[in-house]
Order: sequence, then C-alpha cells, then structure tokens
Amino acid sequence: MSKDILILLFGPDGSGKTTLARLLKQKLEKDRLKVKISWMRGTHTISLILAFILSRFSNMRGEDNPYFRIRTPKPRKMWQLLEFISALPVILLKYKVPLFLGYIVIGERSYCDLIVWIAMVTKDPKFIASVPSLFLLRIASKGMNFYVTADAEILMKRRKGDVDRDFLLAQLVYYNLLSRLVGAIKIDTSNKKLSESVSELMSAIKSPSFT
Repeated sequence: MSKDILILLFGPDGSGKTTLARLLKQKLEKDRLKVKISWMRGTHTISLILAFILSRFSNMRGEDNPYFRIRTPKPRKMWQLLEFISALPVILLKYKVPLFLGYIVIGERSYCDLIVWIAMVTKDPKFIASVPSLFLLRIASKGMNFYVTADAEILMKRRKGDVDRDFLLAQLVYYNLLSRLVGAIKIDTSNKKLSESVSELMSAIKSPSFT
C-alpha cells in the first residue's frame, strides 16, 4: 500500500467509527506504515470560541447545538459560513499536512460529518447544495470514503438514549444522501463483530479500485 492515503470514515454517533479507526490504525502499523487518526465534526476554532461565549447568555440557550446547548444565531447563513471558515485550519493541520508528510490519514470523523453538522445545527437542508458543502464534497472525493452506520434502534441503544430519535433520523437522511454523492462504501455495523467490520475496511482499502 502506498503512502499519503486519505481514509475518510463518516456516519452517525454510535456507529463505531472511533473503534474502527483505532483498530484499522493498528493493522496498518503492523505493515510499518505511518498512520495518523484525525478528527473533525463542527464548531471549531473561531466558531468554538463564539459558541462558548454565547452559551453564557440565557437568551441564547437552546437545542440547535446540542453540545453547547445554544440556539444558532441569525442570520443562519452567516453561521454556516463561520462554521465552514472555522474548519479550514483543522482541515489543513489535521488532514493536509500529515498527508504531505507521508502519513496515511484516517479521518475518524470527516468532511461529510461537518456538512451534516452544519445542516443540522442551522436546520437548513439546502446547505447540502451550498458552495461550502460542494467544496467539502470535492475534497472528500479525493479520499477513500466509508459510510459507517447501523440500524436506528441499535444506534439509539449504543448511545444509551442521550440522542433524540428525531435528530438521529434526520441525520441518517443526510448521511444516506452524502454517501451516494461521494460514492462511499457502506459499512453496516448493526449485527457484526468489530473484527468483521475491520476486515471489510481492509479488503476495500486493498482492492484494485482503490490501489
């Protein structure tokens, strides 16, 4: 397997991305390859600081952003742009630079997760067709994309009820659409052992269509 390969995992929380990324890294490192796991989702750098500040004000409290418990500020298009711009340093430092240095980069959460995050927190399905989203999809298409998912009931059980069912189902609609747009290979972890899912990943990565 050559170096500077970008492996992008994306999908809903509870699907197993974190564990799969870690196990995949271990397997690749056995071949003496340099591997780095990178992570992104949303609300980074500038938007992270602003979201933290907004969370201190009672009139900004809400459920649009479930991590900071805030309402998304208006105009929402402006917040979408801020989220996108705030993610650019993360893309550069966690993905592009390691690739340039010869690492195989495994995106535990990646560009498609960022698109879903922004669409969800701004409650704007049309964001999928926006310029920032199309830019992210374009750079995602340069990597190996894997849509890691599971049945909704299993995802709910794994998350121990800490995610709203309607929120999860809305996420899945976005993820299913994006997986088709980037031509992702689907890894369904619903009723599989971790070893089976990792083997699926390895087989796909080593297939002639990728190498």
